[in-house]
Amino acid sequence: MTTFLIVRVLHILLAAVWIGAVFAATFFFLPAIQEAKAAGGQVMHGVQKRGMLMFIPSMAGLVTLSGLYLYYHFTSGFDPVISGSMAGRVFGIGGIAGILAAIIGSGVGRKARKVVALMQQAGPMPDGPGKATLMQQAAALQQSMATSSKITLVLMAIALICMSVGHYV
Repeated sequence: MTTFLIVRVLHILLAAVWIGAVFAATFFFLPAIQEAKAAGGQVMHGVQKRGMLMFIPSMAGLVTLSGLYLYYHFTSGFDPVISGSMAGRVFGIGGIAGILAAIIGSGVGRKARKVVALMQQAGPMPDGPGKATLMQQAAALQQSMATSSKITLVLMAIALICMSVGHYV
């Protein structure tokens, strides 16, 4: 029982940190970086240097693994009868939403690393068609990141709601 409680507390705390980090990135960091244009590359480089692009996927992975353990424990080893109960289905839907959020979110991290590389490459270049092309590529990736981040947040919200009500349905 002690292991279960420790994993459950860690799952909840890590999920809160993960959701908060993605929310801040989606609604504060990404829009500010997009508005900064070329200077946004320096900001993204600083964020990358401080480990945020590894921190968020690490939280996602730990939340996913701990969630699988909790679901395994709840369903007594994925027992089909328990998994098919209303609570089992609600937790299952929440788990699937969380796993999809982790998968889509990892794509955001890959795109962010590409944006940093493009902006670092464009930074020292003189203004011209080469730099403009790199900046356009970076802007397209940033737009894709923004969309993917919002989808990730919707999936996280679904997971959060399902996990909040799972024991009560």
